[in-house]
Amino acid sequence: MASQPTLRVEGLKRHFPVTMWRRLKRVAAVVKAVDGVSFDVGEGETLALVGESGCGKTTTAKLILALDTPTSGTIRLGDTDVQNLHGEAYRHYREQVQAVFQDPWSSLNPRMRVKEIVSEPLVVNRRRSRRDIRARVAEVLEAVGLNPAHADRFPHEFSGGQRQRIALASALSSDPKLIILDEPVSSLDVSIRAQTMNLFRDLQGQFNVSYLLIVHDLAVARYMSDEVAVMYLGKIVEHARTEDLFSEPLHPYTKALFAAALPGHPDVEREEIVLEGEVPSPIDPPSGCPFHPRCPMKIGEICETTVPALRTHQGRHAVSCHLYDDEAAAATASAEA
Repeated sequence: MASQPTLRVEGLKRHFPVTMWRRLKRVAAVVKAVDGVSFDVGEGETLALVGESGCGKTTTAKLILALDTPTSGTIRLGDTDVQNLHGEAYRHYREQVQAVFQDPWSSLNPRMRVKEIVSEPLVVNRRRSRRDIRARVAEVLEAVGLNPAHADRFPHEFSGGQRQRIALASALSSDPKLIILDEPVSSLDVSIRAQTMNLFRDLQGQFNVSYLLIVHDLAVARYMSDEVAVMYLGKIVEHARTEDLFSEPLHPYTKALFAAALPGHPDVEREEIVLEGEVPSPIDPPSGCPFHPRCPMKIGEICETTVPALRTHQGRHAVSCHLYDDEAAAATASAEA
């Protein structure tokens, strides 16, 4: 990107030490929930992280929200290195990075009035007068399409879609640079999903905020995001501009995800890809490419022994697969000859 990205993540890892029993012996092991993830989120843009449950999307979000500590790697918000922030610098970071969670029925405190929920980021992170806080609450409630006169109501007096608007208003109240959207429409009725997604997009342009979208629904990722990163077993296996990825997916896992998704029209013909086996355990991941035990396009021993690097292919389209590795392709051709 030409300009400084809002968020830059480089080599991010989160490994959890665990203890397990094998053959009546106590064995120490490590769960590699996030294993060397790197990406940028541009100013005023949306990056979608997609993948199966357990691939590391939510753990990545928790690390960026400073709800957990990375094992290694760096997280930068603009020019600020997030690691080792303390005091006022840490509070400033917390107001600059907000979140909207999946379930609006459980993410809002039922004992707090709407005005208290929306103003909480301001009260916790900033020193503002009551007058300024009331004005800001009214401003963001109106921006998300809610009546500021209803600020004295409790969350249970609103519908699911309205509650998600309250959560978004709370996230916007501190004027953040980045909002993490964790499955923001998956629990909403189908009839209001498109309306809510349009609201997210409109407010992004109005407030010039960046989104990190955690999602498993490919249709939502395509509609809302500028770029998509596909995760599998703690690693990013493909990363591209949204239309490039959807028009020509490269990684076999990405192709399998697309094949499993419902088509936009019943007459659309798609490649049928059936993956064998289960997702490997992150405690004992396979050697080489993490996808090779299930990959229908495995090309040989190199897939089982060597981890493919995330390399740029066709401009800005990056993929981690030996099918697009010139050296691996040459070695395979030589062996077959």
